[in-house]
Amino acid sequence: GPAGTVAAPSAPAGKIYWVEIGGAVARPGVYDFPQPPEILQIWNKAGGPGSPPTRSQPLASGSRIIVAEDGSWTLDRMSGANLIVLGLPLDLNRAGMADLQAIPGIGPVLAGRIIQYRNTHGPFTQIDDLSKINGIGPKNLAEIRPHLTILANQPGNGQHTENLKGEK
Repeated sequence: GPAGTVAAPSAPAGKIYWVEIGGAVARPGVYDFPQPPEILQIWNKAGGPGSPPTRSQPLASGSRIIVAEDGSWTLDRMSGANLIVLGLPLDLNRAGMADLQAIPGIGPVLAGRIIQYRNTHGPFTQIDDLSKINGIGPKNLAEIRPHLTILANQPGNGQHTENLKGEK
């Protein structure tokens, strides 16, 4: 159900998959699932328009689907603030300014330095590389590390930022 409902007792602790859906749906919001959901499941829960997509690839926890009036959809990642609230890590190589600032201990200056470093040196290969950035020492690296991850850039991992039109 929508966020805030209690997970079924059978779901192992920490194994809840969160997916957000918005746009032209009857019931937009963040939904939880006991296993990685397929788009059809969240489409039906949220009341998507027309016939649901036929794609059957499981969605990663933290995915966000935006549905257009014509039933086409785009897939990307939830906002940093939503990810943090749900206890999901942000991808260090894709998080923008607002996403990074949702992490406790990162303000606008540090977020800017992280993005500047990433733009200059390319994608981070490990979270420890943050220690090369002015203003990030062992103490705040330890504080922000649990909120970050580095995800492989592969289709289907919920990390698409380009607009992918789904089949109707």
